[in-house]
Amino acid sequence: MMSMLGNALTVIALVVALASAACLLVGVKVRREGLVNAGYLGTFACLIALTAGIVIILVCFLTENYTLAYVVSNFPQTSSPLKVLYQVAGVWAGRQGSLLFWTWLIALFSGVVAWRRLRVTDDLSSVALAVAQIVVALFAATLVLSDSNNPFLPTAAEYLNADGTLVEGLSAGMNPLLLHWAMVLHPPATFIGYAGCTIPFAYAIASLVVGDFSARWIELVDRIAVFSFIFLTIGMGLGAVWAYVVLGWGGFWAWDAVENASLMSWLTAVAMIHSFTMYRKRGCFKRWSMFAATITFIFVVLGTFITRSGLVQSVHAFAEDPVSTYFFLGIMVAAALAFLILLIYRHGALDDADEIESLASKSGSYYLTNLVCIVGAVLVAYLTVSSALPTWMPLGGQAVSAGVYNAVARPATALFGLLMAVCPLLGWRKTEGEAFARNFRVPAILGAMMFAALMVFFVLRLVPDYEGVMAAGGDAAAALAEQGPSWYYFGVAVVSFLAASLLLATSAYLLARGVRGRMKNRGENPLVAAFNLFRHSPAQAGGYLTHLGCAVVLVGLVGSGMFVHEETVSLTNEAGSSAQVAGYSITFAGAEDTFDEQDDRIMTVDLEIARAGSSDDEWLGALSPSVEVSASTQQQTLHASVLSFPSEDLFVAFQGLNADGSLSLSVKINPLISVLWVGGVITVVGIVLAFAPRRATPLLAADARGEVR
Repeated sequence: MMSMLGNALTVIALVVALASAACLLVGVKVRREGLVNAGYLGTFACLIALTAGIVIILVCFLTENYTLAYVVSNFPQTSSPLKVLYQVAGVWAGRQGSLLFWTWLIALFSGVVAWRRLRVTDDLSSVALAVAQIVVALFAATLVLSDSNNPFLPTAAEYLNADGTLVEGLSAGMNPLLLHWAMVLHPPATFIGYAGCTIPFAYAIASLVVGDFSARWIELVDRIAVFSFIFLTIGMGLGAVWAYVVLGWGGFWAWDAVENASLMSWLTAVAMIHSFTMYRKRGCFKRWSMFAATITFIFVVLGTFITRSGLVQSVHAFAEDPVSTYFFLGIMVAAALAFLILLIYRHGALDDADEIESLASKSGSYYLTNLVCIVGAVLVAYLTVSSALPTWMPLGGQAVSAGVYNAVARPATALFGLLMAVCPLLGWRKTEGEAFARNFRVPAILGAMMFAALMVFFVLRLVPDYEGVMAAGGDAAAALAEQGPSWYYFGVAVVSFLAASLLLATSAYLLARGVRGRMKNRGENPLVAAFNLFRHSPAQAGGYLTHLGCAVVLVGLVGSGMFVHEETVSLTNEAGSSAQVAGYSITFAGAEDTFDEQDDRIMTVDLEIARAGSSDDEWLGALSPSVEVSASTQQQTLHASVLSFPSEDLFVAFQGLNADGSLSLSVKINPLISVLWVGGVITVVGIVLAFAPRRATPLLAADARGEVR
């Protein structure tokens, strides 16, 4: 029954989405209001059908109904207190459910737009909804036409007992690596960001179709774009946290193909939001805005194309599916062609005021920001798919290592940080040297002080870490050597610290200047002035706070990404056995070998951590890393243990027993990684505050009926 109902709902959603798009397009073309209204109602009907499908999957997980094969494959076999949350997460944990969830989110965004524009049903919004509904229909078609994507396939009768329970001994369940709170939140946050990027693309295409090149379409999608960007950022951050604490390798970013997919769309979304700002405020960057919205959508689809086509190997990828390959490739090609054809068709009508008198201006810096983001995203995309490209192309047929990405990303990020630091102090069209020097004086002094402090930390702490790794040799030393000679490696770190210092100082100075202005002009105390600054100027103040957070992130990236100290040590299986790693003494205190309710084996080691070389070895804390071996799949999961300090983390992963019975421990010291997490939180808070409700902007025009748009 669940299978039949779910399949019927997805077919209904597909048919209704197509019918809705047709009604909207034909209704706009022939000026039939009834058809347009039917298209809006079809948007709601499609959303209802997909919502019912999501509810079916969710109810099956919560009630342990195994009649759907998808539930069998993704049910969390755990006794954790978070089991209910993992059951909810089962909706998007697997290939089929994640695609249904993504399709539903696109329909949800479309439904929100339809609800907001239902009273007006203007041509621009109607065509945009038609584009969004076509996207929904294409996504729904991959569910209907491919068994590999169908979450409503019934469970084979031989796998179920008469009472509906699973046959004993059947191997099934959610991947143990997903049983973590971050993976409850990371996928939906990412999918919300992905789905939301459909709406700016739809309005960009609609603007070209209708021929409306006012800032009206930007006003309609700007907040949705920022909302989506918030969740893209949160999704990337949660994914990094999960990778750090669950995967057991001690890092948070491995340049995996699926990670890269998120980064591509995030970078282009940065360009999109900045272009929207220029379009809305200055009436320029019209082509940039349309292009950025389109390429962001294309890169969003490229992410799922990579994971479902088998094009690129990834630990996150699903099995290859021909239907997904052709459909998602078709979506990308169709989006690109539609944009290019319409742009050429409307070329003469686009009176873009993109004149840039000088690159040393706000307009020029926005232009450079767009170039850096778009070129960076395209480069990441190319390197990600290089292994699938023909051998006659540069790097064709070659899998690119993480070191190649780092060699490009590190200096580019440092230079981008310098650009972000200078941009807010420039004039809109042209910057006078005297005015810039006056504005930059205080940030330069503050930045110099911060840079000096970072240089002290760099010389006393980070340089010795680098030299220690190089002296120890092995894979870690080889990876560092691959990045170039020490003078270049140190130079990138120093320039990054300089960029972070100036960016932090500039952002803090501008926020303080805004607070001081309110204190002087309105007589407010500092706390009230700061509150009202974000209340009355949320976009600008939130933007400065976001830049400040990016500066903090950059500091964390230098330490935790470039100067990690890594060693693999062995301890005998005897209490008191110890080893020293970079100033820490690690002592074996005991071990425990247990089995949980699912008969999964959990081997835990207890370690005492002390400061090596101090009097009596100053005790710092205890760690208990473990290895869990799944009884059903024999998959091994490392549960690392971390001891955090303000300036660094001590990360220890128990990798099991060596051939001689000794304990194998992977130990990493990650400098400044706490700074990275703090910076990420500040960045998200800044974006959220910039998104906060604000007074309505002046209305731009009235529609043909005289109604306000």
